Amino acid sequence: MELELREKLVAYGNKLVDEGLVQGTWGNLSIRLDETYMLVTPSGLDYRRLTAADMVKVNLKTLEYEGSLKPTSEKGIHAGIYLRRPDIHAVIHTHSKYCSIFAAARKPLPVETPELEAIFGKEIPLAKYGSPGTKKLMEHTVGAFGDGLGCIMTSHGMICGGDSIEAAFDHCCKMESCAENYIESRWD
Repeated sequence: MELELREKLVAYGNKLVDEGLVQGTWGNLSIRLDETYMLVTPSGLDYRRLTAADMVKVNLKTLEYEGSLKPTSEKGIHAGIYLRRPDIHAVIHTHSKYCSIFAAARKPLPVETPELEAIFGKEIPLAKYGSPGTKKLMEHTVGAFGDGLGCIMTSHGMICGGDSIEAAFDHCCKMESCAENYIESRWD
C-alpha cells in the first residue's frame, strides 16, 4: 500500500510538469498514509528525477520525518489540512501560471461555470499572505481552504485537495482552467 502511494506521488509530480502546473522544483504533493502519517515530496528535487524511495514520511502532528531527504517546507500546510479535514486524502500545491496571476493580484478567483461552481462554489477563496514555510502561511492557507477543495495563496500560488491524488490533481487542473478562462475572456 505505502509503495503504491509513493509511486502515485512520483506519477502525479510528472503529470504536474506535463500539464505546466509547476515550474522547476516549485510546488509539492502529499498523500495521507493513515491517521498519523503522510507522504510528501522532498524539498528542492526535480520532479522528473524523483523515485518512490524519495518520498518523505512525515508525522501529521509533530512534522517529524523519516529518512535523509528533507520534506517540502510547506509540510505544515499539508498536515494542517489533513488534521482539519479527515475527508481529504491528497493535497497538491502549485505555482501554476493563471492561478499565480490571482495570487500576485491578491484576488480570490470568481467561478463562472455551473460545473466548477459545483466543485468550488461561486468563488475560490484567497488566503492571506504569509512568508513561505512559515506558521503564518500555514494558518492562513488552512483557514482559507476551510471546507472547500482549494484556495489561492496570496503572492504564492494555489492549493487543492481531494479524496484521492487523482481528485486533487483534477481539482488543480480545473482551478487553473477556471483562472485561465476568467483572464482570457477579458482580453480581446
